[in-house]
Amino acid sequence: MPRVFYPEPLSEGELLTLEGGWGHHFARVLRVHPGEEIPIVAAGVPRSTVVTAVDPARGRVEVHVGAALPRRDPRAAIYVVQGLPKGDKMETIIQKCTEIGAAGIQVAACERSVARLSQERARGKLERWQRIAEEAASQAQRDMVPPVEYSPDWPAVEAWLRRISPHTILVCDEAETAVSLQDVVATNASRDGARWVVAIGPEGGWTEEERERWRTVGAVPISLGSRILRTETAGLVALSALLYALGDLAHSSAAKGNMT
Repeated sequence: MPRVFYPEPLSEGELLTLEGGWGHHFARVLRVHPGEEIPIVAAGVPRSTVVTAVDPARGRVEVHVGAALPRRDPRAAIYVVQGLPKGDKMETIIQKCTEIGAAGIQVAACERSVARLSQERARGKLERWQRIAEEAASQAQRDMVPPVEYSPDWPAVEAWLRRISPHTILVCDEAETAVSLQDVVATNASRDGARWVVAIGPEGGWTEEERERWRTVGAVPISLGSRILRTETAGLVALSALLYALGDLAHSSAAKGNMT
């Protein structure tokens, strides 16, 4: 059952009525029945709920709020910087990175980006990209919807990096042959709550000027192996590999979060 993201905190024993898009989805699309469970993330806290009444005509579902659920998101926050690709590739990248566990996705216009977004087009794209992230987070039973943002130039990327303050920045680069992701993880002791950034270039990769910009912010260039991956593949591989290296793909990790 997909998760509902509810902005307000909820307490055990409350009754909640799902209306609008969520109500329509559960009452008329999924056709839930009283007694079925719907997981809800209320103000960041995942909780179980049990359906008590369904009104398909109005698209409304009433649920009884239960106990908090174990957290499912990775203990380490991993953000993905994705060089703006052409076509609809970004939609797939956002969907899959969200499912895998990205803490946030920063779409960056790069020197070799074929696609170019005006300010107006960027606003429209961001609205759609954020909806895709929410749908993917719901389906994947995430504890949060990763924010999707857009940087039209390098100063915007720098400002974003200052805001999230990552402890390690990894730049996937086909020109790098000496340092692998495993090397960096082995020499950077991870800790719960640590913030990582994985940066992927667009079609055509990074320019020398962009490589130098990443070096100025302390980024570490890494290789993802001897094969050349497409831009829509590299981020998924890097994110998955880093989660594995940090021990966050074990099934038991879902039960290690605190109950609140």
